[in-house]
Amino acid sequence: MPRVIIGSLLFNHAAHFREAIESILGQTFTDFALVLVDDCSTDGTPEIAGEYAALDPRVSYHRNEERLGLIANARKAFTLARERYPEAEYFAWTSDHDLWHPRWLQQLVAALDAHPDVVLAYPRNRRIGPAGDVLRRRAWSFDTAGITSPWRRLGVAIRHMRAGNMVYGLYRVGALHRAGVYRTVMVPDRLLCAELALYGQFKQVPEVLWFRRWYGRMFSLGRQRASFFPGRRPLYAYCPWWISHAASLFWTLTIRGDGRPEVPRTAGAVAAAQYLVLAGPLHAWQTLRAVRGSAVDSFSALLRRIRPVRRSMGKLWRGGSRCL
Repeated sequence: MPRVIIGSLLFNHAAHFREAIESILGQTFTDFALVLVDDCSTDGTPEIAGEYAALDPRVSYHRNEERLGLIANARKAFTLARERYPEAEYFAWTSDHDLWHPRWLQQLVAALDAHPDVVLAYPRNRRIGPAGDVLRRRAWSFDTAGITSPWRRLGVAIRHMRAGNMVYGLYRVGALHRAGVYRTVMVPDRLLCAELALYGQFKQVPEVLWFRRWYGRMFSLGRQRASFFPGRRPLYAYCPWWISHAASLFWTLTIRGDGRPEVPRTAGAVAAAQYLVLAGPLHAWQTLRAVRGSAVDSFSALLRRIRPVRRSMGKLWRGGSRCL
């Protein structure tokens, strides 16, 4: 029985899939099983997945009968992996287009083994372009290691988490299950990290061990709705995400009482209120920064377009001046 199970989410990235899966199978820590879950890819992904499932006994392949969307597919990968390997200690999601350093799994397993209070370990990462070139953006740093208070961890996580990077770390299976895996909400990675913060600490391994393939500005609520809900989209998908997250926390921790005994029902209500108070203004600030960044990008693009015109006008002016 493997100690680690990995659920790899597949959807139409055949061009980078071989490179991605080779980087996973080439890990120095080998006690793992890889469950490939294909969400109805229409390119060459099924053939490549079947090839690796036949070559390596650690690999199994499942193709969905109908398109589920990212959230449901991530949940299915976790469920299938647990059904096949119920005694596994740790779980991770991977993609079909990123790259992982050979020591990625070894370092994350060592971090969880050494720190029983840590529920999620993840490395620093760098972005790479479609061709594999390392982009200029620097690696980020954040964790809650050493913070014993769940309320302080929650507050710090809400304000400073990089959830889109953190969710591709290594989880304790029980903690991930308890936190709901992926709730069916917008921006589910932030809600997952918030719930996990109540149950344990986050530990970042300082080495750069994950290379995230970057195709440009990817975050968009409209794109998330299309990716998460390929069929009919629920009305709550149009609700501000921090409100739906706070409502989910209140329902899960206070009404259902799923966080007990560590998080009593009354404390769950406090956690939901804390999320609402902190996440709303944070989102407003991030939106303003994004708008400002978009305006700066647009202005820079305009300057690039008019620069040749300015040069031509300058030459004409200088030529005319010499004739006078």
